Amino acid sequence: MAAKFQLTLLFVCFAFLLSAQSRFLRRGEKAFVKTHFAEAIANFKNVKNKNPEINRKIAESYYFLGDYQEAENYYQKIYDSEKSADDLLALSHIHLNAGKYKEAILSCERAAEKGANQVHVDKRIKAIQELEKATDASGMILRAIHQQPKSKSLGVSVVGNKIIYSNLGKKNARGLKNYQLFYSEFADQEYSELKPWADQLNNAVDLGAIAVSGDGKSMYYTSWYTRKGRQYMEIVEAEFKNNRWKASFVLPFNGRKYSCAYPCISKDGKSLYFSSDMPGGYGGMDIYVCHRRGKSWGRPINLGEEINTKHHEIYPSILKDGKLWFASDGQVGYGRLDLFYASKTKEGEWGEVKNAGPALNSSQNDFSIQDSPEKGQLLMVSDRNNKGIRDRIYSFGADRKMQVELFVKEVISRESVSNAKIEVEKVLSNQMIVPQQIAADRFQFDVSWYELGEGILYEITAEKQGYESTHLKYYPMESNLSVDILLRKLEKDMEKGFAKELSPIHYPDKRMMFRKIHFDAGQESLNSEAKLTLSKMVGFWKMYPDLDIVINSHTDSKGAAQSNKTLSMKRAKMAREFMIAKGVDSNRIICNAYGERFVVNGCVDGSECSEEQHRQNRRLELLFVIK
Repeated sequence: MAAKFQLTLLFVCFAFLLSAQSRFLRRGEKAFVKTHFAEAIANFKNVKNKNPEINRKIAESYYFLGDYQEAENYYQKIYDSEKSADDLLALSHIHLNAGKYKEAILSCERAAEKGANQVHVDKRIKAIQELEKATDASGMILRAIHQQPKSKSLGVSVVGNKIIYSNLGKKNARGLKNYQLFYSEFADQEYSELKPWADQLNNAVDLGAIAVSGDGKSMYYTSWYTRKGRQYMEIVEAEFKNNRWKASFVLPFNGRKYSCAYPCISKDGKSLYFSSDMPGGYGGMDIYVCHRRGKSWGRPINLGEEINTKHHEIYPSILKDGKLWFASDGQVGYGRLDLFYASKTKEGEWGEVKNAGPALNSSQNDFSIQDSPEKGQLLMVSDRNNKGIRDRIYSFGADRKMQVELFVKEVISRESVSNAKIEVEKVLSNQMIVPQQIAADRFQFDVSWYELGEGILYEITAEKQGYESTHLKYYPMESNLSVDILLRKLEKDMEKGFAKELSPIHYPDKRMMFRKIHFDAGQESLNSEAKLTLSKMVGFWKMYPDLDIVINSHTDSKGAAQSNKTLSMKRAKMAREFMIAKGVDSNRIICNAYGERFVVNGCVDGSECSEEQHRQNRRLELLFVIK
């Protein structure tokens, strides 16, 4: 009897488990069909024995959510023999996002073998090859404007000299902060402080992604709302009456089971472009256009598979160049959302889609491009520097160059010094700049007008035989575009000239200590003070090139002895390469790496020493040798 009961209990438990597994599968399928991808993932993951189809749907769900790493993990759980053409095309896009061009092309070729349209595959491979070869030769610069959203911007719009974007507003009646519309005016080359835009509109929901008609009387904005626990978007029309905006109606093509968003109105006000995942599209959000018929809007028209993919095409805009610009994560691009454009053909259709290239696109989300109020510039939104957490608004266009003039003079007499060697380094980007010599004592180089007053550091080094090298920090400002570089003459007599710099050391050959360079914990590069010391040493050597130079490199006692010896050699070689680049004969420099062997203050392993005591041991000893 007991055995019979146990069998019955096992059967019931097994049946329950099967029922639960079946329930997770049904719920996952239902959520996946409705494009509720997060819910689909949660349910599919609870299915114990996942077949290739379940792994595929988990991968696709992650892909649509923009989590490419997890998407790739689940695509790779499918055996190569069972991967579909769509799987391989998705993997191609994931490889492309990681900069793996060869892998991206290989996945395309394998997709063709699995039955993918050969014409589409060839087109995709060609686009990938173009991206791989593309370089930023535009001569344009991308820079963040001063006014920035606090988190997500929901796109940027331009009305006259105003830029409009969403920002978190004040708390509403429920104590919640929603995205509301704000604007900033562009005047005198600056954007003003943010002010509310159309704050009479409903602040109980998120508002953003707007378009204003040419006459300024109509506005179309995106409103985010929640229905049955799901977030949807709809496009609402507002009218400007009695000096205030008032919502009129939700546009007729909106629906309760899909979203419409990101409107763009043509200059004549007769065509409205927008994105939607309404039924009948190619997948994800597609771009549609509808035309005004009298006072009403006609049926939305899908722009077709040349523009739209099975993924997202959003933020359409018609710029002054007459092209249709939009963001897509389904076209061949560098990252998640890339910017693309298309021109109209003679037949009036939108033609071949082109990637906007590396000057505008990154491996993150780049979207919502607009003509800027600033002449010759464009505006766009990207989360490239904040890993998807925060949007920033960027201006893109031709740089405005300003000339910095350098005058080389003797420090005491202020007389001109001719034919000095001048080097300029832009520190943030490690960019070496070769200034133009326009007179015997005068040099110049260009900086961006947009950098003035922004705290951008340049380091200027000047050398001339018979003078001490000098090294100065320079921050471009409108008030200091003329810079005096002051050089001090070296005394001709060797002993007098070196008296303040050198200390004799007792060695079999005559050695003189020049100076020591100290390093902070973990520091592996030469700071500006170290560079100045080495530059001065180079200046002395150039007066007496028969001297040899010895670099003795030491570390503190923290860490493994072998690692410290390796680190000490690395630091010595850095100093050596710096001096060689400055003109010292490489055969005249000897490097010795001692690691922690010679501490100077008893701070050996196990000793309690302060950080400053350890720093005294992290040193380069710079020596001159007279043989």
